[in-house]
Amino acid sequence: MKKLFAVALGMVLAASAVSAHQASYFLPQVPNPDQMVIDGKSDDWGWIDPAFAITPDNLFEILGSPWPPAKDDWDVVLYVAWSSRPDNALYYFARVTDDSLGLFVENAQEYWKDDSVEIIIDADHTSENFNETEMVSGQQYGIRIKPAAGQQDTWIFNVPQESILWSTREPYMIYSWTVDPANAEPLKQPAGSTVTYTYEVKQKIWDFHDKVGASGSVEHVFAPDQIIGLTFQFDETENPEVGREKQPGTTPVNGAFQDNSNGSDFLAVPTEGASGGTAVESNSWGRI
Repeated sequence: MKKLFAVALGMVLAASAVSAHQASYFLPQVPNPDQMVIDGKSDDWGWIDPAFAITPDNLFEILGSPWPPAKDDWDVVLYVAWSSRPDNALYYFARVTDDSLGLFVENAQEYWKDDSVEIIIDADHTSENFNETEMVSGQQYGIRIKPAAGQQDTWIFNVPQESILWSTREPYMIYSWTVDPANAEPLKQPAGSTVTYTYEVKQKIWDFHDKVGASGSVEHVFAPDQIIGLTFQFDETENPEVGREKQPGTTPVNGAFQDNSNGSDFLAVPTEGASGGTAVESNSWGRI
């Protein structure tokens, strides 16, 4: 275990130096993908040591708000993992605790203005400006709970063609969310209370993402010791007139939505056996 950790740590540091990406995290392997149920609940994440969660202490806030916030203001726990073939997928689960639910926009292309999460993926680590290439070499996905009427709850930003959304739909992307209390609504949060909502996703990722479908795309194949360009950014809004107030995420700089050299790296590491924890030290988890 210690030898694997030393190798992983060396690779993460090397990746940061070579790629100029802004921060690095570990990406553990799902021991048994058949036991993962995408239902917005964390019970199928029991295999991962809770000490390996990404929390506000491991995140950056790029909009300049005081950080970290009080836990009764905003809090998050994020798990991220990968699976080998034949499953071959990216998994992530996040639980957000918020003192005010901010869901105001009706246009899914503007979900980033609401309480939501952006997932920016540069699977083969090419770091091109994929905003200019219409998300061929990388993608900026957005998800939120309680989608607006007539809208789906997953999206790819900054591309007008509806055809490109094929990778946000099953079987390529499976997404579920929960909210507690179930009747929580924007601007109706009782004083002193909080709302908790979750995101859970299983997602195929792509070395080449064709704009019209999977047949012309190249699926990324996960393996140990890979470095994946991957950035999570949580959008936090409380008042539609004020707009987004916080954007905590895995990178300290803005611009990952255009070019993931401004984003973070995740190093894929194997897990030990079908029942046990990750093959890295828990006190090394998170930002390097």
